[in-house]
Amino acid sequence: MIELTPLARPYAKALFESARDSNNLEEIAAELKTIAAASKSEGVINTIENPILSRQEILNILVKLFEENISNTTKRLIQILAENKRLNLLEPIYFIYQDLLEKHKDQNSIEVFVAVEPGEEAKENIEQKLKSTYGEDANIYFSKDPKMMGGLSIKIGDESLDLSIRGKVNKLVNQLNF
Repeated sequence: MIELTPLARPYAKALFESARDSNNLEEIAAELKTIAAASKSEGVINTIENPILSRQEILNILVKLFEENISNTTKRLIQILAENKRLNLLEPIYFIYQDLLEKHKDQNSIEVFVAVEPGEEAKENIEQKLKSTYGEDANIYFSKDPKMMGGLSIKIGDESLDLSIRGKVNKLVNQLNF
């Protein structure tokens, strides 16, 4: 599978600059979050990948779908992506934009990988401990990774702490191979 981040980065940067100039960084972030989530739904994927529909028809369907929830700036982004056949970049653009926003606001972004979705109490404990260490304004995201077998892995910027069963097994295997 092709890595989409390098393709999405110029679009995200341009959108971020536009949002910063018009002083609506948070609004665009919220709009992108909605669009990115919707872009993963089966209906939107089928619309984007439908070979029968023209680019203009796909654009019209998407704009009509999000019409009440997005600004002209975000509509323009969708139009540009449709023209360039890059509508598959909506989710990576959101993640890059969010990263740019966090850097702009000097916030930490923390991703917690878990094998199974933790309960609300466990989730709150994890968030509380991470926020006490990395700041109350840290953005914490939970992602499910069943391959971990159990435990959790925490990624903060380019640092990671692997407390998963898979990580411990890999460490043990590496120690035995020497």
